[in-house]
Amino acid sequence: MAKKGAECAFPYINILDESAFAQVRDGVYTVLQNTGVTVQSRKMRKILKDYGCRVDEERERVYFDRDVILRALEASPKGFEIKARDEKNHVLLQPGKTTQFINACGTGIYHSHTRESKAPTRKEFYEYIRLLDALPNLDFQNCFPFFGFDKVPECMKLLESTAAKYRVSSKAQIEGTVFDNYKFSTEMAKAMGTDLCQIVNSAAPLTYFEETADQIFHYTEAGLPFHFAAGPTRGLTCPMGAGGAVISNNAEGLAGLVMAQAVRPGSRVWMNSMIMTPDMSTGKPAFGDIGNSYTDMAFNQYWRYYGIPCWSNAASWSSSKTIDYQAGFEQSLALLSQCLSGATVISYQGGMYAELYASPVKAVIDDDVVGMVKRLMRGIDTSREGLSVELIQETGPIPGSFMDSDETLENWREECYVPSVASRTSYTEWKASGEKSILESAENRMKNLLEKHTVPSISPEQEQQLEDILQDARNWYRKTGRITEEEWKIYQEDLCSPDYPYA
Repeated sequence: MAKKGAECAFPYINILDESAFAQVRDGVYTVLQNTGVTVQSRKMRKILKDYGCRVDEERERVYFDRDVILRALEASPKGFEIKARDEKNHVLLQPGKTTQFINACGTGIYHSHTRESKAPTRKEFYEYIRLLDALPNLDFQNCFPFFGFDKVPECMKLLESTAAKYRVSSKAQIEGTVFDNYKFSTEMAKAMGTDLCQIVNSAAPLTYFEETADQIFHYTEAGLPFHFAAGPTRGLTCPMGAGGAVISNNAEGLAGLVMAQAVRPGSRVWMNSMIMTPDMSTGKPAFGDIGNSYTDMAFNQYWRYYGIPCWSNAASWSSSKTIDYQAGFEQSLALLSQCLSGATVISYQGGMYAELYASPVKAVIDDDVVGMVKRLMRGIDTSREGLSVELIQETGPIPGSFMDSDETLENWREECYVPSVASRTSYTEWKASGEKSILESAENRMKNLLEKHTVPSISPEQEQQLEDILQDARNWYRKTGRITEEEWKIYQEDLCSPDYPYA
């Protein structure tokens, strides 16, 4: 049975009142109808014209009237299942009903002892994938998560990543794309008999390049789920105001949804918000700014209205450069705001500064935070047993006590979330046990998880298929000049390691 995610027992927060939401909703329609979207693919423009869109061939501009948009929204699934390698880890996306939690990603691995980040080794990469598979509150795995590992050419990094995730993780997977490698990763998904969620990145503002249209054709033909993400920066590639930023971002995503349904009605698509708030006094992105949270709250409200799964990245990043209080409050505030506003998927565990690095140790701590948030979302039991009126009457005033009641014994673990790494001991006990910090506790838990967690192996036939696909990709990129001779020489050192493919 598929994982259904964390259900919220109380109403989601709508950051926009009914009137304001209507203005945002109508603003998206107005932009798509009057401004339109640049679509560079002639083939896609032809399909959209046949679907009912107005097309200006000279300007490569496509205009989407409301009836066309509503038809595409009607055809788009209102939630769907994502198949994992292990059936018990299939994921069910239910917009407006439940939330799933995934890890955030980074280009390098952060080492808490040295406070330095670098490209992970193959061994570090594979261990992190296994750790993510072991974390109990991580529902499925995000793309990358380190954008590959050391000694691998750029064009092969995400393919090596996909292969690693299939080898040592049984959870559902998301993957990104560069250098058209989605063609090879799709073959891996077929070989494993799973889904592989992919990304289509439009360009802000309001542009779909030729290659993004090609991706839509490819994913719809393969029957794989995929999501749209533009990643606009407020004041630069979308309006500075939150309302305008959400309108521009959602217009881009909605245009992609229409393209997907025009190509193949019923295609499993979902939406990703990567709207970034900058500090315009410096021009730098303000990772962890509260503006990222309230724009994503409006984003979540918009897509919940249409019943389309939505993914928030507001909790992925912090402006802190280390694992400290700043990272904790910036990302946890964002996490809570996205849970309470009904994001279908939230990326959080392990994320750090600017998506430049991620941390296995922080992922362990973050998983505890998600566990606490999941408990909050379950709310309060107001059943007859939960309200305990009869028990209160039976126990009475002092000297009555609830300490030895069956209700206390049965329910205390449900009513008090017990963290795996945060200290709940007294100060005296903490001093006596060595004054361990939460980082030290998380490191110990990480080691225990890696020692004890096992993942069912893929079959020898599947391993051979993965390796054949990787070799086809290596040969293709060498032939097309994407892998230089120097890169190939370094790559061979990695491929010939005694413990390949795991270290």
